[in-house]
Amino acid sequence: MNQWNKVKKQDDIEMLMKAYGGFHDSCIKELNYVSGASVDDKKNMYFGAPNDRELHIIFQRQWDPITIELCFSGLRRMNLVGWESNYFCDIFDSYLSFDNDLITGLDDNLIVWADNANFDVKNVAGGSAIKEPMTSFVIANELKWRFISE
Repeated sequence: MNQWNKVKKQDDIEMLMKAYGGFHDSCIKELNYVSGASVDDKKNMYFGAPNDRELHIIFQRQWDPITIELCFSGLRRMNLVGWESNYFCDIFDSYLSFDNDLITGLDDNLIVWADNANFDVKNVAGGSAIKEPMTSFVIANELKWRFISE
């Protein structure tokens, strides 16, 4: 426990999804974003490297292991759904995949996680209206994960 596991290939995705039951009946407990940017005591601004932009998400579920942490490095985009009328925040299934051609002009192999197994990453550029139910998702350069003992 508490050892980081890197997701570098499809087998790693399958291992994570099996280890945490596809995120079935889980919920997002908390998250923390660090941009890598900062200002020093002389007011010089530093922007950090792409993979300094890290998003940590802690999930919990009602059976063992209860708590898992995902760390997305090189965060490209995220959509976090907060309160929705007439919907609970529990996750029934999830999407986790490597996807290409998400950035115009680049053929990056990005990791995508979403709280809906039917998520279509190609449709994330849609309108800005809030239409429920919504999907939380993360697109990043890299992913690693670990179980946390509370």
